[in-house]
Amino acid sequence: MSNQSDSLESVVIGDGVVVKGTFTVPSKAIINGVIEGDLTAEEVLIGPTGKITGRVSAKVIDVRGQLHNSIISEKSLFVRSTGKIAGKVQYSEIEIEKGSEIEGTLSQDANGPVANVGGSNLA
Repeated sequence: MSNQSDSLESVVIGDGVVVKGTFTVPSKAIINGVIEGDLTAEEVLIGPTGKITGRVSAKVIDVRGQLHNSIISEKSLFVRSTGKIAGKVQYSEIEIEKGSEIEGTLSQDANGPVANVGGSNLA
């Protein structure tokens, strides 16, 4: 029953689909197409063909495609080897894979739930 509820509160933007506007998703947003606008969700997964140009805010953001503008990750931000980020990025904890591209400003939110920088893979 809870799996059905989770899927009802989620959205998938398929490859080749372009949507414009402001979106609020209670659970998970999987983006393989293009969003031109703002997105707020619990979790955001941007697939290798996905692109968002707008403000993105979520607890967990996993970037395998492109993300442009303002990014706020309340908990974890993952930038995979195929991921490209350009803009102002605020995060609590971050993991950056070799090959990814980041352009802009990065700032760690000191008020975030995770303050353990020493345990990070970034050295």
